[in-house]
Amino acid sequence: MKCNDVLSGVLAGAFALAVFVGAQGFPTIPGQNVGPKVFPELIAAGMMLCAVMLVVRGLRTLGSGKWISLPDWLGQGRTAFGFLLVPLCLAFYVLASEDLGFIPTAVLLLLAMFLTYGVRLRTALVVALLGSVGIHALFYKMLKVPLPWGVLSPYAW
Repeated sequence: MKCNDVLSGVLAGAFALAVFVGAQGFPTIPGQNVGPKVFPELIAAGMMLCAVMLVVRGLRTLGSGKWISLPDWLGQGRTAFGFLLVPLCLAFYVLASEDLGFIPTAVLLLLAMFLTYGVRLRTALVVALLGSVGIHALFYKMLKVPLPWGVLSPYAW
């Protein structure tokens, strides 16, 4: 999908404004001029500058094209499903990971994506299993991220 730069710029500007306004609620550190809100404000200012540049660029090309144009592949079933699979997997992870646990959820999601994108079943199974366990070990043990165990709670390490 291609959007005119005016639409992209307005969206980026709204997000930058939301980041800037949200940063105003951050606490100040007594005795210091630089607090936790400085970096989000700088990022928001940079995003706003990019948003303005996008809007200006979009206004220059406004008459030469459509506001939104859909790609040709959107009408092809497998390709469109592959595109929609990523947000569907994210939604499934959010809904199912607490009950199932990280490892089973990740294996299911990786298998679904691998098979949709044409990876052979044997390769998909091996990589999904080893990848899920490896990612879990990295984040759970080394980075101390509290990933859910779910149905594997009796086997938690």
